[in-house]
Amino acid sequence: MYKKFSVLLVFSLIFFLTNKSTYAATIDAKTILLKNYPNEVIRLSKTADLNGDKKNESIMLTESGNLFLVNSKNVVVLIANVAYEEDDPTIQLISISSKEKHAAVFVDYLPSNTQVYVYRLEQGTLVNKLKFMADYSAEVDKNGQFHQHWKKYNADSGFDLAHGIFIWDTKTNKYKGSGQFVSQ
Repeated sequence: MYKKFSVLLVFSLIFFLTNKSTYAATIDAKTILLKNYPNEVIRLSKTADLNGDKKNESIMLTESGNLFLVNSKNVVVLIANVAYEEDDPTIQLISISSKEKHAAVFVDYLPSNTQVYVYRLEQGTLVNKLKFMADYSAEVDKNGQFHQHWKKYNADSGFDLAHGIFIWDTKTNKYKGSGQFVSQ
């Protein structure tokens, strides 16, 4: 009897230690996206708490150019199609405040153009808050300000370098431009 009990106890212990609990397993955002869109191939992915609720959201760009959000409730939202073909896209998360981050997609086109799309999380989805093209360069600084550099052509020397800045205005919930900028 003691031997049967020992064998049963050992098998129970092995079963308990090797069995993966469905309650403890967390499904990651990539798995959720691919379950809903099995033909997509994820190229870029960023995960962070975008709205200060201590729950992560994930932004993913696929090979087909589709930009997805997997929100904190694990709901997949198709945001937009970001055409980039063979160019190099990047996703950057920009801290607007201690409780808010914006997601920016930069697409660099040869020879020097950069398309920028900036999104804010609102009611479980990403809303486009800024879109611009820079025909020389575009970047975001440590303060969350977007810089657009473009060629302002003139008759004398070909072109002068023009500079515009886009700054988030918390009162209007919009980016405001200053300097010489071209917004779309």
